[in-house]
Amino acid sequence: METLTQRVLIPENHQISLTLPQNIPPGEAEIVLVINTKEVKRRHHEDFMKLAGALKDSPNFGGNHDPVQIQRQLRAEWEG
Repeated sequence: METLTQRVLIPENHQISLTLPQNIPPGEAEIVLVINTKEVKRRHHEDFMKLAGALKDSPNFGGNHDPVQIQRQLRAEWEG
């Protein structure tokens, strides 16, 4: 199985043409096409940005806490 990534500009007629590498043998094959537009990327970025600052009031991550001490406390909780 091969995975190929190629950026294309979708024309007005919505037709694209691909040239496959020489190592792809001729014959029957199943092709999966994944469309990832800039709009999709922008929406994921906006969703991620909604989380910005979400931990600012957390007792574990807010303020000037020592990250090593936070890790030790969390590990102690896990080890019970």
